[in-house]
Amino acid sequence: MEIAGTVASLFGSANQDFAVEILVGAGTRPQLEQWLATDRRFSFVGTDGAGLVDAAFTLVLSAGTALGLHSLEAMIESLRESEALVLRALVDGQPGAIELWETGTLRRLSEQGDPEKAARKAGGERWVSGNALGLHDFRRPKPKLHLRKGAAASLDLNIVVRDLSDGATRQDYEERIRQLEARLRKSEVERRRLEQGFAPNRGLSRARAIARKGPAYILVRLKARNGRTGS
Repeated sequence: MEIAGTVASLFGSANQDFAVEILVGAGTRPQLEQWLATDRRFSFVGTDGAGLVDAAFTLVLSAGTALGLHSLEAMIESLRESEALVLRALVDGQPGAIELWETGTLRRLSEQGDPEKAARKAGGERWVSGNALGLHDFRRPKPKLHLRKGAAASLDLNIVVRDLSDGATRQDYEERIRQLEARLRKSEVERRRLEQGFAPNRGLSRARAIARKGPAYILVRLKARNGRTGS
């Protein structure tokens, strides 16, 4: 189901010029192999050590990661604009991170040793939020995205870029991204509840909460507000 979820999202991509290697042993997924038998863009391989496909870019992602309509174009544009060696994005609900490389860069660094370590040492990693690229777990709803008007219909992205060579800093940043995405989901739920008339009256609820704390609390708040106004 996870592989099928990712493949189905690729079928819905605006960019259909790709070749896909699914890293499972041949014959181990007969239903999937039968489903994709007539599409020569898809192949089942036991390992990823057979060499790089002759393509401009190489994308590595976990099965179960779904792509949006313009996710591929958005990732390529982000990699080009940042001039990074590798673009990485976290997808909530999926292990690890997706990786997008220029194939020539990946081939060159692979010949020298570990490409991931080389990119990290050179400060060439760029981290972005998966939601900003339209990526999501296939079991979860698609993130809402804003599109630019015009024939290109490309994504209007708000991309957070940060070099992460230190492991602790990287872990902290991953956690910050997940917290931000959780807050965005919570805000979306509250907005929907408000539209449906289910949300409480926040002004009335806050007034009641302040009143329960007593006049001392109100006085302190007023002093703080007057102090800020006077300054």
